[in-house]
Amino acid sequence: MPISADWQAWWAQQQYKNRVLFLTGSRDTFQKVLDSARQTRALQSIEDELRSENTPSDDPQWRALDALRDRVGLQFTAALKEAFDQIVYPSINSALRATGTDLAFAGNQSGEATLRHTLEGAQKFTTKIDDDSFRTRAEARLFGSAEAKVVLWSDFKRAAAVNTNWPLHKLSAHDDLKADCLRRGLWREEGNHIRRGPFPPPVPEVVVRELSVQEDGDGTTYLKIEPLHAPLVVFETGDAEPTRASTPVPTPMRFEATALRYRFLAFDRADMVRDSAVKDWTAKLRLKYQLHHRGDHYEVELLALPKANSITLRYTTDGSSPTSVGTATYDGPFRVPATCRVVCAIAVSTEYGLSSETIRITIPQKGGTERPPIDLATPARWTQQTKLDDASAVWDTIVRLEQAGAVMAHDISLTAESTDGQQNVEYSGALDSGYDPVAVKAIAQKLQDIVSGGGLRMTIGSLAFPTGQALLDWLKATNQPFNVAKVSQAASAAVGLTAGK
Repeated sequence: MPISADWQAWWAQQQYKNRVLFLTGSRDTFQKVLDSARQTRALQSIEDELRSENTPSDDPQWRALDALRDRVGLQFTAALKEAFDQIVYPSINSALRATGTDLAFAGNQSGEATLRHTLEGAQKFTTKIDDDSFRTRAEARLFGSAEAKVVLWSDFKRAAAVNTNWPLHKLSAHDDLKADCLRRGLWREEGNHIRRGPFPPPVPEVVVRELSVQEDGDGTTYLKIEPLHAPLVVFETGDAEPTRASTPVPTPMRFEATALRYRFLAFDRADMVRDSAVKDWTAKLRLKYQLHHRGDHYEVELLALPKANSITLRYTTDGSSPTSVGTATYDGPFRVPATCRVVCAIAVSTEYGLSSETIRITIPQKGGTERPPIDLATPARWTQQTKLDDASAVWDTIVRLEQAGAVMAHDISLTAESTDGQQNVEYSGALDSGYDPVAVKAIAQKLQDIVSGGGLRMTIGSLAFPTGQALLDWLKATNQPFNVAKVSQAASAAVGLTAGK
């Protein structure tokens, strides 16, 4: 039927006009459909009348009725096919546009597929929503203007609904486009808004992650130094400002930090203006001691880790805080006064404003009950590294951790290797809170799944136990000798350098 001016005016007032389609045709052809329908109904009335009169099945009237039904049926099908031969849909400038279509009824052809094919040929429907051309058109037509960089996401979707120049597509196309562009960094989400690129180059930065801490020797902390958006990273120690001429980090994947403070800078030699902000890393001071029994007296030896300059050790022998004025400065092993019951000590670096936890060393008294080497009720950290070089040992340890309960693994690293040695996947983690048995098990399983079986190795830097007794139970179960030098507890617990007295 013709598209009148009244229809055009009505159409322009519709809010979501891009979502409405009309399947139509000419008035004369549709009249043929109505005429064929009337004839079909008349033939049904004749059949009902013959049945009511009990007309025999071999009566010539039945044969005549069948012949008429076949002819009228063919006429109805032909008329129906020709009646709906146009699709009317909104087009440029809100105008209605008509495109011819052929609704064939033969076989099992889908009428919906025919309409989609027709609209696709007219560039009103598209299935190509995964390529960059779809994104480019969306940015040009749905962001409000070619210059607009930010759009409210609800306005973006509304523009697609009312913009008659926008093609039809599957319902999830816009959300799929958004997810893909966010994933690829082409768009950015800002609350309920979307900002499109191109974006300025990302600013270089340095990421520092602690891999493990050496609890003996020099007390080295192993770091992973990763420059982002820049290929090079350099460093300075102390408060010196790093520049492009500073010392390159020799082993970014396992940097040995022995000083108290490092400052890192990432940059690109090809770009003279894009430097990262300076990234500072400061070590954690740890203080250990050894209590020696010299026959008629006790002697205390202190050690601060890491072994760096500018660290001062302070102590008291009257139980007072070593942070108060008048405390003694440690310059070597000292004799404990006969009347002393508790030695308190702390390591400080005034240059960097650092301090360790205060430790309290209980001095055994003559005639008193011998004190246990550790506090059995206080949480304890076993700092002896656990190294497991085969899959069976790894899984045995994981099972034992699950059975022990409330034990946390710190500074873990796992390596899964395929049987043929061609695949190798590594994981290292240094969460401050540690990893519970469930997390360790999940990581190990995931690594083995990636390399499809094969070998598995694991290293645990330290194990944290809820009590000192739980630590002793663990050592007994794993046939490990107790060494007070490998135990770290709170201030009230004993923390030694060696097992000697």
